[in-house]
Amino acid sequence: MDIEYNKLDDEWIKNFENNDKLYQDFYKDDLYYINLRVIYINRNNEIDKIKNQCYLLKNPNKILHEELLGILKNNSIDNENKYRLLSILRYNISLEPDDIKNYLIKRDTKDYLSVIKNIDTIVFDKSISMFHDLNDLILIFYEKSNEIIKKDIKNTTKKIYLRCLSNNKKTIKKRYKD
Repeated sequence: MDIEYNKLDDEWIKNFENNDKLYQDFYKDDLYYINLRVIYINRNNEIDKIKNQCYLLKNPNKILHEELLGILKNNSIDNENKYRLLSILRYNISLEPDDIKNYLIKRDTKDYLSVIKNIDTIVFDKSISMFHDLNDLILIFYEKSNEIIKKDIKNTTKKIYLRCLSNNKKTIKKRYKD
């Protein structure tokens, strides 16, 4: 029996693919880029400058330890002012596609902002394709004070000399027997 493959009805597959394209934005997908926001705070506790840039991830959903160190080093100096890192924040929307409607209706208070306490590999959860633009890494830098730098120079370790404080030396005299 010879089956003719040309007569098979594959129209339903095409219809399914066309319908699926409409919902493609609601599927969770890997993150290949994030928004990097750098906030500089001056000595008066005022926001001095904000930098926004798109950062391409070398590994999907991850910023490796070495990458993070490079980002911190590149952004620690701005306009010849030195800054020190105050905080690292990760904003990652990991909302499930089924929960979008409930989130919009109830205004759920689920917190997508988290504080990164260690300078280590930062992992982002998969996110809905439509929300990829909202995933951020926020770096907050505080301006270094010149007074602190001068104090650091004075706080050098002093050399410690170990010596005996008493001048009385105890010696034992050996007596020979005659």
